[in-house]
Amino acid sequence: MQDPVDELAPLLQQYRAQIVERATDWVVAAAVDLQGKRPRAETQRLVERVVAWNEALLLHGDEAPLLAFIEFVTTFRAESEFRVSTLLKGFASFRMAMGMLLTEQSVEPLRAVRLLQRIDEAYLTAIFAMTDEYVRKLNHTIVQRRAELERELAALTALRSRELDERAALIAMQHEVLQQVSLPVVRVFAGVLVLPLIGLMYDERATQMLERLLAEVAKEQAQVVIVDITGMIEVEETALLSLQRAMTAVGLLGAKGIIVGVTSEMAIRLVKMPQFKAKALRTYGSLDEGLRVALQLVGFGITRLESPSLRRPSSS
Repeated sequence: MQDPVDELAPLLQQYRAQIVERATDWVVAAAVDLQGKRPRAETQRLVERVVAWNEALLLHGDEAPLLAFIEFVTTFRAESEFRVSTLLKGFASFRMAMGMLLTEQSVEPLRAVRLLQRIDEAYLTAIFAMTDEYVRKLNHTIVQRRAELERELAALTALRSRELDERAALIAMQHEVLQQVSLPVVRVFAGVLVLPLIGLMYDERATQMLERLLAEVAKEQAQVVIVDITGMIEVEETALLSLQRAMTAVGLLGAKGIIVGVTSEMAIRLVKMPQFKAKALRTYGSLDEGLRVALQLVGFGITRLESPSLRRPSSS
C-alpha cells in the first residue's frame, strides 16, 4: 500500500504559496490577539516555517527544523506576549490549509483522510515537544524572576532597616536634646546648681531628673542643689515624693538640697502626706530666698549696698 505521505511532495511543490497564504489567513482570523496588533507579514513568515518543519518531518523524518522552530517561537512568544492558544493555532495552520486544498483538488476521500491523519500525528508530536519546552522556559523564567524579587526585597528590607535605624537614632538624639532643654541644670555660683522644673512631673521625667541631677552634682562637685518648682503646672503627691527622693539622693553625694517655689497649698499637702519627711528637706517660697541660703551654705552672703546705682556717672 502506497504511503499517503508520498502525495504530499507534489502538492507542496505545486501549491506551496497557496498553502502558506491560506494558512496565514486562517491564523489571522482565528487568533484575535493578532488582529490589528501584529503585521501579517510576520505571521506569514512563521507559517512558512510551520510548512517547512511539517515537510521535513513527514517526508524525511527530520525533527531538526521542528525543534529549531519550537526554540524560536517559544522565545518569540515570551517577548511578544501573544497567547499560548495562538501558538497552537499556528502549529495547526498547515493541517487546516491542507484540508481545504485536498477538498478543492477532489482527492479521493480515503487517501485524503490517511494523509490528514499523518499530518495530525506530526501536529501532536510538535505540540507535545512545544509544551515541554514552553514549560521548561516558563519554570526557568519563574525561578529567575523569583530570584530577582528576592534580591529586590532584600535590598528594600536593608534600605528600610537603615532608614528605621537612622530614624530611631534621630529620635533618640532629639529625645536627648529635649531632656537637656526640659531639665536644664544651671551652675549659678561655685558649688551651687539650680534646676528649674517646668510643666508636669511624671514617672519617666522624674527618673530623668534624678539621673541628670546626680550626674551634674558629681561633675560640678556641687555643695548645694536648688530645685525650683515655681513653673510646674500640677504638683501631685507622686511628684512631691519624687522630689523628696531626689533630695535624699543628692544628700548621699554630700550635697544639700533645697526646694523653692513651694506654695501654701503645697505645704498643706506635704504635711498631710505620711511618707513625707518635712525635717529632711529645706523648702522656701521663692528662688531669692533659696539662693541666699545656698550662698550661706557655701560660705558666702548677700549684702545690700547703701546707695545702689546702676546708672553710669554723668559726664560734666
